[in-house]
Formats: sequence, structure tokens, C-alpha cells
Amino acid sequence: MTSFVYKFLSRKDLWILPLGLFVIVLLLPALGYEAGFLRQMILISIYTLIVAGLNLSFGFAGEVVLGQVAILAFGAYTAGILSNHGVVDLSIAMGLSLVVAAVVGLVTGLPGLRLSHMALGLITFFLVLLIPPLALAWESETGGYTGIFGLLDPTFFGIPIDTDGALFFVSALCAGLWLIIFRNLVLSRYGLALRLLKENPLLASSLGQSVRSLRLTAYVVGSLPAGIAGVLFAYATAYVAPTSFTLQLTIAVLAASVVGGAQSVYGAVVGSALLVLGPLNADAFEKYSLIVYGAFLVLVGTVFATGLTGVVRNGTDRLRRALERQLSASDPTDEVVGSSAETLDLTIPGEALTVRGASRSFGEVKAIADVDFSAQPGRITALIGANGAGKTTLLNAIAGAITLDGGTVELGGVDVSSMSAAQRARAGVGRTFQTPMIPASMSVEEVAASGALINGGLKPLSAILRLPAFRRQRREDATVARDALGVVGLLDKLDEPASKLPLSTRRLLEVVRAVAGKPKVLLFDEPAAGMDDDAIDELRALLLQLRDAGATIVLIEHNISFVLGIADDVHVMELGRMIASGTPAEIRADEKVIASYLGSRPVAPAVTPTGGGQHE
Repeated sequence: MTSFVYKFLSRKDLWILPLGLFVIVLLLPALGYEAGFLRQMILISIYTLIVAGLNLSFGFAGEVVLGQVAILAFGAYTAGILSNHGVVDLSIAMGLSLVVAAVVGLVTGLPGLRLSHMALGLITFFLVLLIPPLALAWESETGGYTGIFGLLDPTFFGIPIDTDGALFFVSALCAGLWLIIFRNLVLSRYGLALRLLKENPLLASSLGQSVRSLRLTAYVVGSLPAGIAGVLFAYATAYVAPTSFTLQLTIAVLAASVVGGAQSVYGAVVGSALLVLGPLNADAFEKYSLIVYGAFLVLVGTVFATGLTGVVRNGTDRLRRALERQLSASDPTDEVVGSSAETLDLTIPGEALTVRGASRSFGEVKAIADVDFSAQPGRITALIGANGAGKTTLLNAIAGAITLDGGTVELGGVDVSSMSAAQRARAGVGRTFQTPMIPASMSVEEVAASGALINGGLKPLSAILRLPAFRRQRREDATVARDALGVVGLLDKLDEPASKLPLSTRRLLEVVRAVAGKPKVLLFDEPAAGMDDDAIDELRALLLQLRDAGATIVLIEHNISFVLGIADDVHVMELGRMIASGTPAEIRADEKVIASYLGSRPVAPAVTPTGGGQHE
């Protein structure tokens, strides 16, 4: 029984269960359910569309765009105005509403390219307050404060929608199809890129993703389902008026997202069902709506931070891992997943990195001043110096995270100084960070696979339709991820939440992620910080393998014994300037380095593990 449950929970095709439930839901009108129940199901379908759009832009991309109710209003008014002109086909209204929603989402989201998340959230949250004055300004079409009445008897591709059952079928079909699109998007390279963006825009750009493009697409795609919901809302209520679109409704949608689970596809259904069957179903609720929604948000935000679906998902994951341990203990010869470290079999075509005359100031502080630096393929080049010496600033300038006031950065003889961080990543610059950036929502395998985003595009349409090109790319990314994880013995943790790993393991995982894209230059910012001796040995072995594979490695590290025992070339910085360069032996004996950084006594050479000797 234990083995059966474990195999069931480990299946990759469990999506068949919600798909089967979706088919059953579509058949509800044929099962004789009364009109009152079907109207509630219509509202659940409508709110599912709105909440799902919010989940994509806010839950997955981390963009605080709260204008879904305003876009719902634009969709509803589009349907109402078309009805006034004799166009009652839902397919036409939905097509036009998609265009309107995309435009509104883009225009309202553009400030997000410059504003903070909080400022963008406030602007879009209060966007719904513009609906009454806009309705009054175009009163001849919108009916002003009175609104548009009599939206009855629509058609759908010419088929009459003259019963609650028929309107429910269309509503549920639209909601279900969007959830399929939503799921396929988030379980793809595009979904990985959105989660990288949510963790930190710098992380997304370091893996070759345009932060501007990701944000704009999140604004637009997250707006689309609200436009469709607006059309359905107009015909479900049979009228459109400004009083239908309020701040209370905006708060209700936000509460449904948080309660159901903002980082969940199916959380949109759960949150919407609770919203419709609970608060919206109580006549006296409106008076206390702000209090109840506020309590909901505080309760779920503190007790169930991942929402109700997150609680179920986490519980299921814990059960699966417990069953895995039980099976392994009962039969040690039956390994659930292989975990032994392997030898990395790859070739990395490293290229020369050259920095000339690099300078960068922050106000009156000269972080780096006229620095010349180079790193060659097949060699580990270390940067050392005291805190504040300018090492990380130089690394950020190479990666494109900051721009230089003067000087150039060349990769393989090509000047990349004018390129953005994302462009440099695609040109072959990979990196890690002082503090590991590991998205909380990613598994170990997903983190490793995200490193491969540097190579190839996101191709969201291919992901939505699950085309052969998408499946081929997914297999390739999985192979790259597993090969890289095998090197550091993490194959037994493929499905574990990466952010819950020990610090030393997360640092190794960051190195694996950087390696997965096979960049021409690898920039490692203090990868050994916080590691125990065993993890440092694993890191040393990995770096030596990468060097022997032809990679150009630039290493910043304060563990001097580790650095001088592994580096081929060492550069020492002090107060933004390069004060010495040479082999580890030369650096140990350099009087300026001893006085500035190493101390009065030279550091003894570290013992290099067998098979990992330095280049001669």
C-alpha cells in the first residue's frame, strides 16, 4: 500500500484528475441542477478568471498589479456597448475585450517599469475609481451612472445562449480553458522566468531574461482573463453600471487570491468558490466586508502563507518524502532516486575576459578606479581583497548589473560594455551571488533547469499548445539539470523545495545553475561562504572539473587557503585599485599584499586534493 501511494503521488500526469473534474463540471446542466445553483457556478467561473489573472501577474511574477476589477469593467462595458449596437455574440465581444484588456493592462502596467511595487500596487488598486467618471464622460454609450440594461439572449459563435445552463457552460468552458493555458504557461520556461523575476530582477537578467519584457508580458497576460470575465459578467447580471465595480470587489478578488493560493493555478478556483459561496452569498455581508476581508488576509498571510492549495501541496510533498524514506529504509537496495556524485562530462568553450581602465563611482566614493583585469579559458582567476576593496563592484560591472563610468569589458575580443545584463548573459556571462538567490517556489531540479534559460527562448505559445518543440526543449533542460546535479550528489533531492536546503547546499546549487547554461565566463561571488569542509571539498572538485572542461572562471572568495590552493592566477584589490597580480606563490610572497590583506605572515599553501592539481 505504501509503495502504491508513493508511486501515485510521484506521478507526473496527475493533471488528469483536475481535467476529469472539469469535464464533469461542464456536464452539470445536463444533470438537472436548478438555475440558482448554476448562477452561483457562473459567478465562480467569472471570479476564477479574474483571480487566475491576478495569480499570474502577482503570485508568479511578483508584480503588484491590482487593476483586474477595472479591466473587468472595461470588458463588461465593451459587451454592453456592442449590445447597444446590436452585436450580442459573446465570441465577438470576447475577442474585442481581449484587445481592450491587453491595451489597458499594458498602459496601466507601464508605470511599473519605473515605480516600486508598492507604488504600482496603489495606482492599480485605485484604478477602479476611474470607472464612474469615465462612464459619465461617455454617457451616450455607457448610460452614465444609470448604466446599460437589458443584456439578454446572447449567442456564442451564432449558437443561442438563452438559458442559465447554456451561459454556465460557456462560462465554465472559458474558465477551464484559461486554467489550462495558465498551467501550461507556468510549467514552462516562461513560468520559470516569471518566478526568477519575482525572486529578484537581477537574478532574472543574470539568466538572460529581459526584465522589461517579462514585466510587460505579465501585465498584459494577467489582464486578459479579466476582459473575458467582463463579457460574461455583463450577461450574467444583464446590466452594466459603475456601482458593480467597487473597491470592495477589488479587495474581495485579492482576498480570494491569497486565501486560495496566489502561487497556484487551482487556487483561483478554490478562492473564487469560497468568495461566492461565502461572503458574496450573505446579504448582510457588505456592511462588514472590509473587516472580514482584512481578517481573512491577515489570517491566511500569517498562518497559511501559501494559501489553502499551498497547504495541501506542502502536505502532499511531505507525505511523499516520508513514504520515500520509509521505502528506502525497508529496502536499501531499492533506491527511489540515484544520489551519488558523478564526473561531469562536458566541454565548456570558455573565452578570454578582458577589462580595461574600469572605473565606477557611487557619489563621492570611488568604488573601482582605472582597473585592468583579465581571465583566460581553462584557468581559475581569483580576485581577493578586504571588504570594500571593489571586488563585487568589478564583478557586477563585468556581468552588466552596473554600468561603468569609464573603461571597457571585452568577451572573446568583443566589446560588451554597452550590453545590458541580460544581453551579456546570453553572450555567455554566467554568475552566482554573495547571498544565494533561490526562488522559494522552485524545486531543486527547477533551479538547475533555470540556468539553461540563457540558451534558447521562452516560446510561450509553444508551451501553451504543448508543441513538439516545447517537449523537446523540456527534455533537453531536464537532461542538463540532472547531469549538473549529479556532479554534486543532489539527484536524490530533485523534487525538494530548493529554498529549504542548508546554506552550503544552496550555494552549490547556485554554482550548478550557473554551469547549466555552459557560459563562456563563470563569475563566482564568494561561493564557499558558510560552507562546511565537506561542501568546500565538493565545490573544489566541481571548480577543477569546470576548469579542465575549458571554462573561464573568475572567483571572489575570502577563504584564502581555499583560493590560493585552487587558483591559477590571483589579482589583489585595495580601495578600488589593483595592487598585485600573479600566481598564488607570488601573491603569498608579495610584500604589498601581506601588508594590505594577508597579514604579517604568508599563508601556507593549501593541500590540493588528488587529481585536482593546478595547471603547470
